Amino acid sequence: MQIRAFDEDETDGVRQLLDAAFDGVAESRIVRALRAADADTLELVAEDHGRIVGEIMFAPVTGRTTSGTELYGIGLGPVAVAPDVQKRGIGSALIEHGLEYLKKLGVPFCVLLGDPAYYKRFGFTPARDINWFWEADPEATYGDAFQLLSLSGAPIDVTHVTIAYHAAFAADED
Repeated sequence: MQIRAFDEDETDGVRQLLDAAFDGVAESRIVRALRAADADTLELVAEDHGRIVGEIMFAPVTGRTTSGTELYGIGLGPVAVAPDVQKRGIGSALIEHGLEYLKKLGVPFCVLLGDPAYYKRFGFTPARDINWFWEADPEATYGDAFQLLSLSGAPIDVTHVTIAYHAAFAADED
């Protein structure tokens, strides 16, 4: 298996992968909207013998402290693996490759909405533990699913932050 940058010629294959992995079109709509808005900061695919078996995308997020200071980071999602090859470490490999690359770029933090038990292995912790909240969920009804990871290696010392994902995440297209 090889992990590499997404190529535009793979658009249809990645769409089919996302639709199969998520059993619907919502995630592929988001990916198309992020690409159209040029907000696909990093998109990687996992290829196995010429077949795309996994995909991950990272897109910009903006944080705002209660004092009005803006912070810029990255959001992870979606990450998808073809249903017939799940549980083989492909998703983990995509996440690790993407996070390592973003660390080298100097991106300060990464957020995501996902299963805390799964993402803990990569160092993610519940964002609400340091009073970081997703603007669409200011009361933290998603509990520990909204998570945060420092990519600098240092603990995050800014608290009381509201994170906004790129507007493409709210895309509503056919």
